[in-house]
Amino acid sequence: MSDYLPDSLLVSIEELIEQIQAMNLFNDTFISVVFKDEGACLHLVRQLMQKPDLKIIACRTQNAIPMLISKSPRLDITAEDDQGTLYEIEIQRLEEPAPARRVRYYSSVMDSELLRKGVTYDNLPEVYLFYLSEKDIWQRGQTVYELEQLLRIGDDSIPYDNGLHTVYVNAEVDDGSNIAKLMQYLKTAKAGDTSQGALSAHVNYLKSPEGGREAMGEFEKIFTEKGRAEGEAKVHRETALEMLKDGEKLSKIMKYSTLAKEAIFTLASENGLEVVVG
Repeated sequence: MSDYLPDSLLVSIEELIEQIQAMNLFNDTFISVVFKDEGACLHLVRQLMQKPDLKIIACRTQNAIPMLISKSPRLDITAEDDQGTLYEIEIQRLEEPAPARRVRYYSSVMDSELLRKGVTYDNLPEVYLFYLSEKDIWQRGQTVYELEQLLRIGDDSIPYDNGLHTVYVNAEVDDGSNIAKLMQYLKTAKAGDTSQGALSAHVNYLKSPEGGREAMGEFEKIFTEKGRAEGEAKVHRETALEMLKDGEKLSKIMKYSTLAKEAIFTLASENGLEVVVG
C-alpha cells in the first residue's frame, strides 16, 4: 500500500485510524457505522429491553432513517421486532436544554410519518423510546428512569397507556445492573473489551487495523458529509447575523437564512442584538 500512495495520503489514513481508535459510542460518526451491523444493533436493543431472546427484523441507523422520517432531527437507531413494536434510540453526548421536549418531538415525528404512510390511529404500534445520555440529566442518582403515565380520577389514578414507553438511561450512574454495564461500555468502547457480545465484537473489528481500513471509505464519507453540513450551517448563521445587524424583520431572516425562529433569537442574544418581530 505504501508503494502506491503519496506520503500525505498515508498520513491522513493513519490519522483517521487513530481517530477511530479513540471513538466511543457517544460519537455520532462511530454510532452510524457500528450499528449498521445487525448483531451490534440487536445486542443494544436486547440489553436495553432486558430481553435476550427478542427477535429484531429490521434495524436502521441515522443514515437510513431519513427514508423513514421526513424531517430532522434524526434518531440514531430505529429497530422493529417480529411483533411490530418499534424501538427508537437517541444517543446524546452533549447536554440538551429540553430533553423531555426533544423526546416529545421524536415520538410525534415518527407517528406522523406512520400515519402519512397509511397506518390508522388504532393501529399505531407500541413504541419504546430510549434516550441515552452520558450525564444523569435528572440528577436523582439512578441509571434508568422510566416515564409512567397516569390518568387522575378524583383522588385516584389509573395507568394511561397510549402505546408510548419513554425510558431515560445514563452512563454517569453505575448501579451495577446489566444496563449500567452496557452504558459504561458505550462510554469507553475500548478495543479488546469483549463484555458486550456482538456489539463488542464489531467495535473490536472496526478498531483493528484490518477493520479500520476496510471501513475507511464509510468513515471518510461521513466526515465529508458532516463537514459540508457544518459549512452550510455556518453560512446560514452568517447570513442571519448580517440581517440582524441590518435590522431586518424576523420573517425575512427566517426565509433567507433558513434558520428556525429559536435559532435566530439565540444568535441575536449571543451577539447582543435585537430581533425585529414581523
